[in-house]
Amino acid sequence: GEKLMRVSLIKTDGAWLEATIATPHGDLTVMDEFSIVKRIAPEVGSDFDVELSAYTDDDASWEGMFSGNPDLRKCLCPKSGWSYMAYGQIICIDPVTVDCGCIQVPDVLHSNDPRVIGEYISFPITRLGATLI
Repeated sequence: GEKLMRVSLIKTDGAWLEATIATPHGDLTVMDEFSIVKRIAPEVGSDFDVELSAYTDDDASWEGMFSGNPDLRKCLCPKSGWSYMAYGQIICIDPVTVDCGCIQVPDVLHSNDPRVIGEYISFPITRLGATLI
């Protein structure tokens, strides 16, 4: 899947802290993993490529995940800060990868059953990160 995303920096609190980026899918609040090296850190207003990474909550129940996306959505809905409710479609297993529109998230759940491919699920993302590419 496409991992790189062209974004623009709206604001950042600094490396490892909250940042807001403008993406083709709307504004996202992320953990700033792109300002770690000061000499190459993007400035507010500049465009750059990032790779998004999602840290998920292992406590989510299968029932909740598989019943939580009846509208067949592919999107991230903000909860607070850099946490989101993710909605997407399982596109492969080994690892199970979910297409959420702006990001493909691996290892959301573990299954060797090919029948889960194509299913729409929802799950919590505890932290969305963005790394400079």
